[in-house]
Order: sequence, then structure tokens, then C-alpha cells
Amino acid sequence: MKFSTVIGTTILAGTAGLIAGTLFAPGKGKKTRKKIVRKGKLYKDFLVDNMYDFADSVSHPFESLEKETMRLSQNANKKAKDIKAEASKKMNA
Repeated sequence: MKFSTVIGTTILAGTAGLIAGTLFAPGKGKKTRKKIVRKGKLYKDFLVDNMYDFADSVSHPFESLEKETMRLSQNANKKAKDIKAEASKKMNA
């Protein structure tokens, strides 16, 4: 199952549960609204934390790849300069 499907299903189920809970709540409206706000903040914090963790897990391999690419580029540049210097010596000799 795709990650986006899981997230979409979770959000849809949470919304449906919130609506059903609001409609069938035994408490007063003011208390129910406070509970909804509190739960909403908890869910928001949970989702934000998980999205940051997901973004970090996705970006980490790319950071490593970038460092490796820079290292290889520097090595190739150094080798090209060495070859150029060697060719120049042979041409002058």
C-alpha cells in the first residue's frame, strides 16, 4: 500500500470519527468544542512531527549523494589537471 494512500485514509477516517463524535457527543457544545480543539492540536503536532521525520529520512540519502558527487568531482578535476600538466611536459620536451 502506498504511503499517500495510508495518509489519505487516516485523515478521512479521523475526519469521519470527529464528525460522528461531534454529532453523538453527550456533553455540552462548549466542552465538545474544547475537546475537538485539544485533539486537533494533538493530531496536528503528531502529523507535523511525522512529516519532519519523513522529510529527514528522504533527504538524508540525497545529502550523502551530494557529498559523494562533490568528492568525485574534485577527484576528477585533480586528475584532469594532472593529465594536462603531464601532456604539457611531454609537448615541451
